[in-house]
Amino acid sequence: DRIAAAGEIARRLNAVALLKGAGTVVATPDGGWTLIDSGSAALASAGTGDVLAGICAALLARAADPGRAACLGAWLHGRAGERWEQANGGADGLSAAELAHWVRGTMAQLHTTEANR
Repeated sequence: DRIAAAGEIARRLNAVALLKGAGTVVATPDGGWTLIDSGSAALASAGTGDVLAGICAALLARAADPGRAACLGAWLHGRAGERWEQANGGADGLSAAELAHWVRGTMAQLHTTEANR
């Protein structure tokens, strides 16, 4: 039970917990949780979790709420993997080094979408 596990970690450590995987879960110490609806098997490669941690840290450095930073970071990470998979016709071959490029493109796409609303 990934949701219960994330919730227990968040409660026990009094911190936001993010469990990366098929159905990434973000849990907060107050018992809240979010299931992230983006992701790709392309992200199951060495170093991509480190990229996710860096995305979340960058969002925190911009004074984002920790729970929101984790949710947005996980969504951006997952969406970047989806975009890479669509562009490359499959999930095999994404490196952590390439992922940053796809995250930047996903951020730009998000900003453009928001600006057009």
